[in-house]
Amino acid sequence: MFVDLPVSYCDTGADELGWSMDLGPQRPLATRRLAFGPFRVDLRLLGASHQLAVWLSDRTAPLCLETVACVPGRTVPLPRAAARDLGGWRYTFASVIRSHTVGEFSRRVSQLEARATLGLAGRYPGLPGAVTAVAVLPWRSGLRWTTWHTYPQNRHIATTLSSLRPT
Repeated sequence: MFVDLPVSYCDTGADELGWSMDLGPQRPLATRRLAFGPFRVDLRLLGASHQLAVWLSDRTAPLCLETVACVPGRTVPLPRAAARDLGGWRYTFASVIRSHTVGEFSRRVSQLEARATLGLAGRYPGLPGAVTAVAVLPWRSGLRWTTWHTYPQNRHIATTLSSLRPT
């Protein structure tokens, strides 16, 4: 699902992204709820990037609450890799920031639209190519999701890959 977000793009950079597993629910600009077997997943696009929450059908609190966003002082710098045990589940996270040529950047942003059917993607008005996207799929009795955060002003794309599986 692709949506136009109701706020203008803020001039931030991929190097300003932070990560948190402890930040509480944030007010989203767009949300999509998906179900995969015993999992309920909320994809949330924020003014500052994304938040993903995963619940098991037998629990009231989220099993996993990942935030990747520009919220200084409330997140840690975006790690290249991280892992956590979450009560019988293993969460893994990896990230990379790449710089692209003008043509590569445009091509990659166009590809995000096709992947939006697997999750949620939003365009920020005012700057073509400013997109945040999240795609999630079942994986090894758990889930796996990828996010993309694009920065047209310098043609950077921050990509994250996360997974949640039983231990």
